[in-house]
Amino acid sequence: MVKTTGLTRGWSPVISLGVMTCTCYGAAFYAFGLLVDPIHTELGWSLTFLGSVFAVAQLLTGFGASIAGRLLDRWGGKLLFNIQALASILLFAGSWTNSQALFAILISSSLGIMAATGFYHVSTAIAGRVGPSSPAKSITVLTVIGAFCSPIYLPVGALLINSAGWRITIRIFAVLALFGALQAAYFARNGASEQTGGPSPRALKALKTAIGRPAVRRMLLAYAFAGFSFSTLLVYQVPIMIDQGLTLSTAAAVAGFRGFCQLFGRVGVIAALAKQEAARALRIGYLMAASGSLFILGGNIGLGIVYGALVGASLGASTPLQAIHAQETFEPEDLGLLMGLQHSVFALAGAAGPVAAGVAADLSDSQSPTVWMTVCSLLVAAMLLQSKPRTH
Repeated sequence: MVKTTGLTRGWSPVISLGVMTCTCYGAAFYAFGLLVDPIHTELGWSLTFLGSVFAVAQLLTGFGASIAGRLLDRWGGKLLFNIQALASILLFAGSWTNSQALFAILISSSLGIMAATGFYHVSTAIAGRVGPSSPAKSITVLTVIGAFCSPIYLPVGALLINSAGWRITIRIFAVLALFGALQAAYFARNGASEQTGGPSPRALKALKTAIGRPAVRRMLLAYAFAGFSFSTLLVYQVPIMIDQGLTLSTAAAVAGFRGFCQLFGRVGVIAALAKQEAARALRIGYLMAASGSLFILGGNIGLGIVYGALVGASLGASTPLQAIHAQETFEPEDLGLLMGLQHSVFALAGAAGPVAAGVAADLSDSQSPTVWMTVCSLLVAAMLLQSKPRTH
């Protein structure tokens, strides 16, 4: 059993986490894909450089996620959300510079810290503990709220860029991220989640024990390939559509529609779990995302809608399914630490994707190789998933 203090009863903590998820993901993940083309056009910085900035942020996320998970197990979410608030101030500062070096330092560090302290590896671990219902339902409700992020941030971000420029857009998103972090910290103001027995005293031993299990290794490897694909696709989906002939506004609208379709995938998770286990449903999601990614190469709105529907629904379902599958596989007393490990693997693999795609795009003067890398990596992830995690 999980004993919780410092959090209001009912669904308020889950709703608060959902709001934080939207503001954090919007600023630290989705917005960057919109900014790539305007920054490249205005300042002349290469796609390889911009992809590398995001990759460094992913590396920081990867190394920081397990640390954030350990802090969550020890002291609860308030500390993490306050750190996230400070990182949003760095993001605000990064919008003022014309220096490549300073831009890289401020943007990559702010995005990396925000992601390490606010992405789903943190929020789903908390929701599974404090939600008024089962962990699966609490996580699903959280991710349904989070699914509103991209259909809001992508079209609104494109509108802001076209009307006010990319610098103003970053500043607005940074202020929203600050608000999201502070309101989440408010709900955790009185203390941490306390677990019977507490977390393991030796974090490294807990990590080693977990990695020593074949089911965990197989799951983490599958998540690595999925992280490579999802990171690459979500960062470059707008540039890919622009490369295929769509305008920024149209590409952002299609990307926003893809984000909206995540709702359908997440709402269907509970029904899917009633019929089959999380790993099998997740495999179906990866395969659907792989096939749907090919439609982004169509170069017209109709095929873009097909892309948005297939990839959006599959990505939407994959987020809670990955968290549920991981929580079924990991030890509960070190859940924050191990969910951080899961996201570390996901993020570190995801760091390679934007760099590889940026290099391929600069060399070939085309975004098509990005799509094929995404498809192949998702197929590998689907093949690696084990149908049922082995018992401890």
